Amino acid sequence: MGHRETLYHGGRIHTADTKRPEANAVAVRDGIIVAVGSEQQCRSSLSQDFDSVDLTGAVLLPGFIDTHLHPPAMIIYELGADLTGVASMEDLRRRIREMAEKDPSSNWVMGLQFEDQSLVPPRLPDRHDLDKACANRPVVLMKRDGHTVMANSEAIRAAGVSGATPDPSGGRIDREPDGSPSGVFRETAAQILIDAMPFPDIQTIVDAAASVFARLAANGITSVGMILQTDEEGISGSKGVFDVPLMELVSDAIPISLYTILAGADINKIKAAQHSVLHRSEPGRGRRVNGYKLWADGTFASSTAYLRLPFSDGPDKTGFLIHKPEEMYRRMVDAHNAGLQIAIHSIGDAGTQVCIELYDRLLREFPRPNHRHRLEHASLLDDRLIADIVRLDLVVSTQPIFIHSEKGWLHQRLGPDRAKWVYPFRSMLDAGVRLAGASDAPVESLNVLHAIQCCVTREGFEPQQAITADEAIGMFTINAAYAQFEENVTGSITPGKRADLVILDNHPASVPPESIKDIQVQQTICAGRVIYDAFSTKS
Repeated sequence: MGHRETLYHGGRIHTADTKRPEANAVAVRDGIIVAVGSEQQCRSSLSQDFDSVDLTGAVLLPGFIDTHLHPPAMIIYELGADLTGVASMEDLRRRIREMAEKDPSSNWVMGLQFEDQSLVPPRLPDRHDLDKACANRPVVLMKRDGHTVMANSEAIRAAGVSGATPDPSGGRIDREPDGSPSGVFRETAAQILIDAMPFPDIQTIVDAAASVFARLAANGITSVGMILQTDEEGISGSKGVFDVPLMELVSDAIPISLYTILAGADINKIKAAQHSVLHRSEPGRGRRVNGYKLWADGTFASSTAYLRLPFSDGPDKTGFLIHKPEEMYRRMVDAHNAGLQIAIHSIGDAGTQVCIELYDRLLREFPRPNHRHRLEHASLLDDRLIADIVRLDLVVSTQPIFIHSEKGWLHQRLGPDRAKWVYPFRSMLDAGVRLAGASDAPVESLNVLHAIQCCVTREGFEPQQAITADEAIGMFTINAAYAQFEENVTGSITPGKRADLVILDNHPASVPPESIKDIQVQQTICAGRVIYDAFSTKS
């Protein structure tokens, strides 16, 4: 069981607390940090009976916080095949055949993390491509960004889609010359295919959830901003109605803190979730439902982000808004006046401009201090947009790891001038933006160290927007805590805060920048309890 008191010493302690950035020791009692400073000070704050953890030169940091991910989708992704690295249409067909052979039943074949930009030449597969791989069973592929689905003819038939099926609001079905579906479904149209897929059994889901949260702990993550649906709006389609019940089902087995942001047309469903197990005070971990999620536009990868000027490699496309501005505003007013934090997905500069105008109107008509309303991604900005973000006191939740996935094609898609303002971390921090880190998993990897590396090196992409390793750590600790109204509870190694900690074998600022991603998480501690130990057979 271990002692209720622990002393950490013998290594580098990075507190993320500007009042005391470094320390020699940390004392913890009953899951709370009671002293930070010299080893003698910390020892004297404990009784005679405590565990002594000698870091032996390792680094102690606040536990990492990922402010934006999708656990239900992560759970489903555990059950599909990873198509990362597929390099040709022939390679893709081979992988689909292998998936089908592994499961010889009549089940749907699901491929995930597909990226058309890795194909030579880049293109999305249509139903004919997928039929050549597997014609007698439904096949569905999810693009890496989660905003486009590709399907074979059998899956299209099973979903009841034909040439007569209209494009849904906020979505697009690619079509052949005769009007029949080509097999590519974008934005809300993707939900048609997802809705038709069978749901896994409960035990399969519970097992997959255990795997997902073990992986979070192994990456040093002690708190997450959890995006859930209440209806068909979002990555899970109509299955989104199961998001809240699913997370309620597995909540007791989740060792980390959960900050829930809910999407859906009915604000009453969000308020109802505040009476669930996802919103209750628990010793040692937070459970809070406090956010409302909206989608303004799509993504760069699917060419659906809403831009002021056309895509450089698609002069007939400027992307589009998912909802009309008046519908967005109606929902924002409801959420704001219900005391919720609003979090709007916006990628393109025109999409973010719409969000800023709506936030400006909202805060003029219904002033509210400390609202901490958010922009999720805010991927393409300029000086004026950044100044407005600061003026309105908006928080930005950004995904540095997107740089790793997108750097090879962003210049072609947006052109050299706009690319200078993609994921502009340096410009945002210099202007005073509250910048929090996230992964958007399952879209991207949970590896926080790789995300920090992307902040520092930019992997060569627009390096003038690079920030320091310490600034990047702040994005995933104290800034992320602020984004979730948790800065008084966690996010730094400060007396009185919860002992959410991570031990690394090296400090991101002490290794060559291109090696940050190789730093190993040795231990993850949530409220003083070890939830992951790299040296133990069980974590």
